[in-house]
Amino acid sequence: MIIDFNTYLGQWPFRRLCARTALEALKWMDKNRISIAVVSSLNSVLYMDPHDGNYELLEEVEQYGERFVPLAVVNPKYPGWENELEECISLGFRGLRLYPQYHNYLLTDEDCLRLVKKASEKNLVVSIPVRLRDGRGRHWMDLARDISLDELKQLAEKSPETKIVVLEARGVVDTPLINYSNVYFEISRMNAAFGEIDRLIEQAGDSRVVFGSGFPLKYLQSAILKTKLIKKPRETIEKILWRNACSLLGLDQKELRLGSIENMFLP
Repeated sequence: MIIDFNTYLGQWPFRRLCARTALEALKWMDKNRISIAVVSSLNSVLYMDPHDGNYELLEEVEQYGERFVPLAVVNPKYPGWENELEECISLGFRGLRLYPQYHNYLLTDEDCLRLVKKASEKNLVVSIPVRLRDGRGRHWMDLARDISLDELKQLAEKSPETKIVVLEARGVVDTPLINYSNVYFEISRMNAAFGEIDRLIEQAGDSRVVFGSGFPLKYLQSAILKTKLIKKPRETIEKILWRNACSLLGLDQKELRLGSIENMFLP
C-alpha cells in the first residue's frame, strides 16, 4: 500500500497538467500503485477566497471514497477564516495546507500562529510546501518565494503541539529543523541516489518521514523510483509508504484495504 502525502487537483494557470480531475488522477494512481492520495486544491492557491477551492475539491473526490484524503487550504489573512476553518472540520477535512508564499504572509505572523494553534486543537495536521515549482521553470508572473528552513523552524518552535509536515523537504538533513519532534518530512524533492533520504531517516527517525510525489506538478514515477533506492529494512519502508501517514491523518489502518509493498517493486 502507498499513501501519497503530496498531491493536488485543479488548474494551474502557468502550465498544462496531465491530471486536473479526480478521475484523471486515479488513472495515474492505479498505474503507479498509489492506494490513497492526500490532496488539496490547486485552485485555492490563487483564488481570492481559498475556501471556494475547498468546496470544489470535495465535489471532485466525494464519489471515490477512501482513495482521496482532502486537506483544506486556509488563508489566515482572509477575513472570516475562523468560520471557514470550522466548516472545513465539519465537512471532514483531515488537515490543512498553507501557502504563505502565495497568500502574502509569514509562518511566524500572529494570524498564522493562531490558525496553526486552532488546527492543532482540532487534531488537524498542517502541511506546508517549501515551493510548488522550481524557480528555474516558473512563469515570469509566478513570483512566489521558497519558504526558508529557518522560517519553518521558528513555526515549529512557536507551535510545539502542532504536527507539521514539510513538503518538498530538500536540504533539511544536518539542519536544526531535524531536532523538532513535531516536524515531519516528505521526500519527493530529496536526492535518493546519494543517500539523502537514508540520512534523513537516520537523523529524524523512520516515524517522521512520509512518501509524497508533488503530482501532477511533478512526475509520479520519479517519486516511486526514489523509494526503491532507500537502503532500509522493510518495516521502515512500510512506515514511509503508508503507516506514518495513517498515524498523522488519524486513518484506521484496519479498515484500509492493504496491498503488499512488494508489488511496487515488480516491473
